Amino acid sequence: MKLFKYFNIILFTIGFVLAQNNNAKVGEEASPVILFKLEHNKYFKSKEFLGDKNLVFSFFATWCKPCAQEIPKLHELEKKLGDEYKFILIDVNEKRDKVAKYVQDKGYTIQVILDRYGKIFEAFGGTAMPLTVVVNKKGIITYHHTGYETGDELKLEKHLKTL
Repeated sequence: MKLFKYFNIILFTIGFVLAQNNNAKVGEEASPVILFKLEHNKYFKSKEFLGDKNLVFSFFATWCKPCAQEIPKLHELEKKLGDEYKFILIDVNEKRDKVAKYVQDKGYTIQVILDRYGKIFEAFGGTAMPLTVVVNKKGIITYHHTGYETGDELKLEKHLKTL
């Protein structure tokens, strides 16, 4: 019985350490993002933007109220900052039809891609939404922020202007 208890403790510890290593951190190379685009069955591939654009990923869900507050601010930033940046909304764990209706109803124009099983969200250390991650032109994570409060978009803008 004691052996079983120690074995479980060891397995739990190994699992915890491995889970910690999967969380993306500022300064680390970003995991590649290859997901279906919402509007048609074509892939979005983050590697196509390396060397050309800084990527701003915002992980969201249709039920997430803070996400609904943040996304209009991201639209404003996208228009304000111009071509050096590519803003991408990544829906987590929802079906295409539900997301398509939501995006249409809200009038979102930022590229939407689908993380149907939440694997990319996990790879970027996601624990809650919205999760905003900036990946610079070299593929390095430079910004990682969970949640949204009024004024967070100003911090993001300030950061983006340093890239």
